[in-house]
Amino acid sequence: MPPGPFIPLASKLALLLRRKRGVDGKTPSTRAIAASTAEAPGQRPAMTHQVVNEILNGTKTDLKTSQLLGLARAFEIPLPYLLPGYNGLTSLAVYEEHQDAREALRLIHDLGPSGAAELLEAAREIRSRHGHSDLTVPEVPEPLPPVAEPPRPGRRRRLSFDEAAQRAVSDLEGT
Repeated sequence: MPPGPFIPLASKLALLLRRKRGVDGKTPSTRAIAASTAEAPGQRPAMTHQVVNEILNGTKTDLKTSQLLGLARAFEIPLPYLLPGYNGLTSLAVYEEHQDAREALRLIHDLGPSGAAELLEAAREIRSRHGHSDLTVPEVPEPLPPVAEPPRPGRRRRLSFDEAAQRAVSDLEGT
């Protein structure tokens, strides 16, 4: 994969953080991210929330391998995406998740540019056969929209004085 333009790690993480919004529309806290860097639930995290905050702000750029692995776990992405020059999250995810994709790349290794062009043309034909006419696949896929949570029963929110007065009038009038 030829190196792409340099995108700072903090910028990549900001993009990933926006993709990780919860059903309430909020991004996870640095404490939650730090906790999810652990190898298994309940184990010690790969870094503290202060370190996560420094990385997200771009003040810490020299990360240890264990910290990079923890961030990849926390954001559920392939590790190479966090390295300089590897900007195609979509292609890295396909490469990591599908053995057949790795096999296809291995098979065209010594075929040169013409082999890559043939593979590309075949992929476009397959996409059109499957009804995917748009050939522009984003470098970073958009996340699925969060599922809306049903409203929880509980106390109603406090009303302003005007809202309370309007509600009282409508209750008295029976409307």
